[in-house]
Amino acid sequence: MSKEFDPRDRKILLDFWEKLPELKIVKDSERTFYSHSARQLIMKVLGMGIQEQVTDKKAENIIRRALNTQEIYQAIQDLKKSKPREFDIKDFDLSLHNLYFHIQKLEEAGLIKPVAILREGRHNVTYYGRTARIMFFNVEYEEYEQVKNAFTAMEKLAPKINPKIKTEDIRGYYDRYVKIGKTLTKKMFEKLADYEQGFNTTDVDPIDILNFLELVYSINLEFTDLFKEVAKNLDIKIDG
Repeated sequence: MSKEFDPRDRKILLDFWEKLPELKIVKDSERTFYSHSARQLIMKVLGMGIQEQVTDKKAENIIRRALNTQEIYQAIQDLKKSKPREFDIKDFDLSLHNLYFHIQKLEEAGLIKPVAILREGRHNVTYYGRTARIMFFNVEYEEYEQVKNAFTAMEKLAPKINPKIKTEDIRGYYDRYVKIGKTLTKKMFEKLADYEQGFNTTDVDPIDILNFLELVYSINLEFTDLFKEVAKNLDIKIDG
């Protein structure tokens, strides 16, 4: 449960974003996120934020990314008006009651959290925010299991074809593959962090950029050298 704060001090609503981790690997929450488009919209508006209402003109254009339920609801409706062609009209057919339900599911999944509970008038108002600025599901290569199965199969077959080939050599190739892949994943996320400001000011989906970076980083000399060695050891001819 979040700590209750005095309504005169809204600084926490602005400061929390600066303290968030830039990137977060989210596991076992993908189904919760994708099971309803409303949840994707909630995450989107919490990432975009809204302009904080201030009296000091010098402090104008301050973006706040901790929002209460009413603000989330209104931000979704604003999206409907500003970008009607980008979303299914059904995405916006949300009652406040349903919105509370989806917020609860996102909170249970660890995708959002209560930032603060402020006393406003006669009510305690909860403000929600994301648990990281940018989140990705199943970051580690999903194909690892398939690749492992492929290497395991060759590990069993190769010695039967050529007794000089050792099973531990094939196993070692897989270990090197995983090590290279994880190093590239780290590089991709470091590069994504460089693009953070762009994500916050555009409607570009970070997942699309991640897919783009995967294409770029797939042209990797370490992978090439690894599989050249594999091919040579297994007497597999490669053109080029």
